[in-house]
Amino acid sequence: MVTKEQIARINELARKKKTSGLTQAETEEQKKLRNAYVAAFKSNLKAQLDNIELVDRKPESEYTEAEKKHVANLSQKLKEEYQDKEKSVTEAGNPRKPTGEAGKEMIHRMNESHFDLTGWALSFMHFHEDDHILDIGCGGGSALKRMAEQIKTGHLTGVDYSPVSVKASKELNKTAVETEKMDIIEASVSDLPFEDQVFNKIITVESYYFWPNLEEDMKEVFRVLKPGGQFMLVAEIYQHDGLNARALENIKKYELRNLDIAEFEALFIESGFKETAIHLKDGEDWICVEGIK
Repeated sequence: MVTKEQIARINELARKKKTSGLTQAETEEQKKLRNAYVAAFKSNLKAQLDNIELVDRKPESEYTEAEKKHVANLSQKLKEEYQDKEKSVTEAGNPRKPTGEAGKEMIHRMNESHFDLTGWALSFMHFHEDDHILDIGCGGGSALKRMAEQIKTGHLTGVDYSPVSVKASKELNKTAVETEKMDIIEASVSDLPFEDQVFNKIITVESYYFWPNLEEDMKEVFRVLKPGGQFMLVAEIYQHDGLNARALENIKKYELRNLDIAEFEALFIESGFKETAIHLKDGEDWICVEGIK
């Protein structure tokens, strides 16, 4: 929320910029105030849209074919405009390693866009109050926050090699970090800073695409997992016939690793997991590969 005093200050700085110009400090202040105002505006608009209920008392059968076509065209246009905006933010933010202001915005959007995927995957994780959980490539920290609700006496750890992601994740999980229920560390999957057999549950959501050396990195995951522990690799897409053009474009553009089911099974077996299960979501390209050590 932006206060009346902040709005007045924004206007004051705008007037001064036109007349006598701003100092460096005032320029930075103006930028921060404007960013806060835009963020508040977006949040307020989203809240209003979420509470809108569209009611159409006209039966679909009464619409002409021209009206139906017009509505379909408008819907497609809005969808394409939204996708183009998402695409520009993703390109500027660098999904391989989020950086800068665009990276922060991208992480925030990923928390929202991956919400359903993450919830679906977490339904396969059998939580206990004393679990010690590791989230590799924790991004904006949304998965950590959701898992923390299931943990009473255990502990959660998040790692990400992007400083921007680590900061965003800490901000989202501020209370859990301050009470030492959770640690969030800047580190790479290729060199996890933990002793052997520390965690009884490990998850990674939408990150394996970019792991530097998948086979060796999987050995690191296996090393820090306790015997009998559960590891879940979650991805929004996997290689199979029927991937849409947008997915194929993103795979090529961002150089995403994209395994098929047989390759996932072989990877988990070669990494040492004694049990492997593949979970797929009807109507989606989602995959959750579950391994038991």
